[in-house]
Amino acid sequence: MRFDKESNAMTETESPQRPSRLKTALKIVLATIWTIVLVWFLLEVFMRVGFDALPPETQAVIQHVRVVPWDNEHLIPVMPFTGSIEYHARIPPNLHDYKVHWGDTQFTFDTINLWDRAEGFRTNEPEWPMDMVAVGDSFTFCWTDFEDCWVQQLHHDYGWHVMDLGVPGTGSVAHGNIMRDYAPPMEPAVVVWQWFGNDYKDDYDFALLRGDTAQLAVPDVAPAAVPDYGTFAEYSAVYRYVRDWIEKKINPPADEADLILTINGREVAVNDSQLSHDLAYEATAFGFAETIRAFEQAHTVLANAGHGTELVIVLIPTKEEVYAAYLTDTLDADYIAMLAAGRAALWAVCVEKGWHCVDPTEEFIAAVEDGQTVYNALDFHLDAVGNQILTDKLGAYLIDEGLLEPRQ
Repeated sequence: MRFDKESNAMTETESPQRPSRLKTALKIVLATIWTIVLVWFLLEVFMRVGFDALPPETQAVIQHVRVVPWDNEHLIPVMPFTGSIEYHARIPPNLHDYKVHWGDTQFTFDTINLWDRAEGFRTNEPEWPMDMVAVGDSFTFCWTDFEDCWVQQLHHDYGWHVMDLGVPGTGSVAHGNIMRDYAPPMEPAVVVWQWFGNDYKDDYDFALLRGDTAQLAVPDVAPAAVPDYGTFAEYSAVYRYVRDWIEKKINPPADEADLILTINGREVAVNDSQLSHDLAYEATAFGFAETIRAFEQAHTVLANAGHGTELVIVLIPTKEEVYAAYLTDTLDADYIAMLAAGRAALWAVCVEKGWHCVDPTEEFIAAVEDGQTVYNALDFHLDAVGNQILTDKLGAYLIDEGLLEPRQ
């Protein structure tokens, strides 16, 4: 009602029309959807931009998500391996700032091309005269920044001209083939050949690839498969994380919390299933024989090359062997002994044949007892500290044996 001055009377007024309940509900639904989409989008951006700050377990879940929908690059790129009948595996040349991110380990690497071949190596250009050529697996390639790698530290600390021909994921036979094809033309004073316990199984796998052996009994340890959460999980980090959380609630994984311990003030992950090191398996025993044959052939190749090149074999222990004193309540003593057995077997051959062999295990153990890190916390490779300890041990050996003299 309102008072009309012209008519001196009260008149009816039209009340404003109220929105229907349907329209109100629709607005609420649209606002909710918009909020969800906005929050989802912001989370997608945050999980990508802030990836390095996420907990390692979260990084592991979403690492295979694409960085952007229109490109195949993952948040953590896979190692760019290609198979090779000559060298088991190759990494292509001319890579630049290629990203590696495993657990608490992250670095980038470049590769160069030598002699217009298909292999790429993480190394400097050659300097002459060549002092040292290094071959090996990821411990020679190094799971650190380039300047922290033991090969580069030998160059920095002693001034030696070095070439790093390490290829991750390969074994001794492959290393011997790389050495055979690349080292003699460079005429180095020394070839340093790094060995790790899984090289025996790698040598069996390489022989199987070449058709040089039948199937043999292998450790029954299947590699962890990437869960298939559908196509959308390739594009959405949020969706993949939520799906993984739900899946683990429905089907809880085996408890691995007891494999992460606090040692010297930091959380350290250890591995209880490195059965590829176990000489009790036919495949691994076959690989041991292949490894010894590769070392014997390498000595012959270098002798026949006529440059006076000496071969030095470096034996790298597992993280579990070095941390054994801290793992008495976590890993079985027989398991630790099994890991050490493959290294001991190779060392016995070194002594028998009078080969140049270097084992830094005692120095690594002493460093851990002194509170140093030596290995990456969650990854199984040597960190910058471990690489420096190896540098000091190997550098002193090369000088004491009269194999090299410092250039600086």
